[in-house]
Amino acid sequence: MNLAYVKLDKPKEGLLNIIKYKLRYCLNWVYRDRYVKDNYYITKLNNKSKNKVIEMLKRDKIDFIIEEKGIGLNYPTLKGNFALKYMLPEVVQYCFKLIHPKIEEVYICTNVFSNENVKIIKDLSSYVKVVNIISENSRYLILEKQLENEGIYITINNNKRKSLKIANVVINLDFKEFKGYVTNRNMIVVDISNNMKISKGFDGIYIKGIKIGTDKIMRVFSEYENFEKDKLIEAEMIKIGKYDLVRKYIAINKFDISEVIGERTINLAEFKRIGKMIS
Repeated sequence: MNLAYVKLDKPKEGLLNIIKYKLRYCLNWVYRDRYVKDNYYITKLNNKSKNKVIEMLKRDKIDFIIEEKGIGLNYPTLKGNFALKYMLPEVVQYCFKLIHPKIEEVYICTNVFSNENVKIIKDLSSYVKVVNIISENSRYLILEKQLENEGIYITINNNKRKSLKIANVVINLDFKEFKGYVTNRNMIVVDISNNMKISKGFDGIYIKGIKIGTDKIMRVFSEYENFEKDKLIEAEMIKIGKYDLVRKYIAINKFDISEVIGERTINLAEFKRIGKMIS
């Protein structure tokens, strides 16, 4: 995945630098930093300059940008869905604290068997009392026995009438929809696939992103001072890439969740409503 940081160009000290800046300003100049290849600069905030930098980003095959506040490019940016995957244990605990379930239980929906999914399941098992895997993939039945030998207990189920009927917190890793399943219409769905179809009758909470922060002073904050900190953190997670390494990075920096996001920010009143229904 290719990430880029878009900054507003500013004049540097020295007569020659000021002249160069004024020339770039007059020409609606946009450019990529010669030494820090992830950095792109825009001098004016008019449509002509914005379109020029967008063309440059597309040419360089940039998937997502993190931009300085106030620029406002019409280009894909980070929205907390990658951070959501890496912070699933914290997201689940966040939900539990707000809805107060009788049993701390989570349901994980996946038909894809992968090393990363196994790591996610094992990680969640150390935070949650009961972990249920909803899957048609028989390899998860083998995993269940392997984990039992390690003292980790999960349950595998794919009964479409019963497996999600009383679920309160569901993590969707790769289901495209819940078609055919009888579900609790007031459950919380944490969707890391970011493209799940939710039925019209659903009246629960749909989470597809988070905003995160930390009290620690991080190097990246000083390098990109006028940027949204949660997006800078998410970009660092993406650069690290491997799930277990990102989890160590999260533990070291003590990230916390400030907001969970669906189609919009989800307020606490919605969690209280769900909590009353399950109490």
